[in-house]
Amino acid sequence: MAVTFHHFGIVVPDLEKASRFYQEALDFEEQFRFGWDAEHSELAEQVIGVSDSAARVIMLKGAGCHLELFEYTTPPPRGDPRAERPSDRGIAHLAFSFDDIDAAWQRFEAAGGVMHNRPANLGGTLAIYCRDPFGNIIELMQPVGGEAR
Repeated sequence: MAVTFHHFGIVVPDLEKASRFYQEALDFEEQFRFGWDAEHSELAEQVIGVSDSAARVIMLKGAGCHLELFEYTTPPPRGDPRAERPSDRGIAHLAFSFDDIDAAWQRFEAAGGVMHNRPANLGGTLAIYCRDPFGNIIELMQPVGGEAR
């Protein structure tokens, strides 16, 4: 069985703002949109396991992966990613590799992302955790002298 990575999904409070951010910050391009309402959620329930849901969705395409953005109107989302720490269980962060991390973090910040520091040299990789405008942890990386580890 061959396995390849296709996409990751992020639930956001503002679909249009999130789409603009990821297009401006990380060069994603809109591929398509779709959605469903609570009255017609049977197929969505079969896939996601949540009954009577309603959402709008944008699929973005990047270099080598896709990003699926969801804005649910029902059921109301719980939790806040800004309260999550890199050490908490679950998916801790999404990482993207660049050939120029300085340009990447400046672009990320200009688009509305939050940087808490400058990238650090981890011996073979420059890296920094930051947050998108919705609190999700995003890692920016750059291989130094070879491939990233």
